[in-house]
Amino acid sequence: MGKVKNELIEALDEMNDVMMTMTLFNPNKDPAYSIPLSELINLWRAKYGDTWVDVSEIEDEFWEAASSRLHQNHTMEIINHHSDTTPWSRLKEDA
Repeated sequence: MGKVKNELIEALDEMNDVMMTMTLFNPNKDPAYSIPLSELINLWRAKYGDTWVDVSEIEDEFWEAASSRLHQNHTMEIINHHSDTTPWSRLKEDA
């Protein structure tokens, strides 16, 4: 009985480990978070330049994550114009 109980516990632990890794975000496995911030800024600048971008219209997962990371690191200007319902963003000049 003890052997079966131990095997069951081990199997549940392994299942728990698999479930944990499938549900948790790992920035090391996401290209938008694993590259250096300076490189991400350069990529954004190459794609969008100095233009304002309606971030609600970005459909590509990489660029959505890139936008989120750049905003979190305070490298983006944000404007909420009274005539629009979504914010527009662009890189700060010193980014």
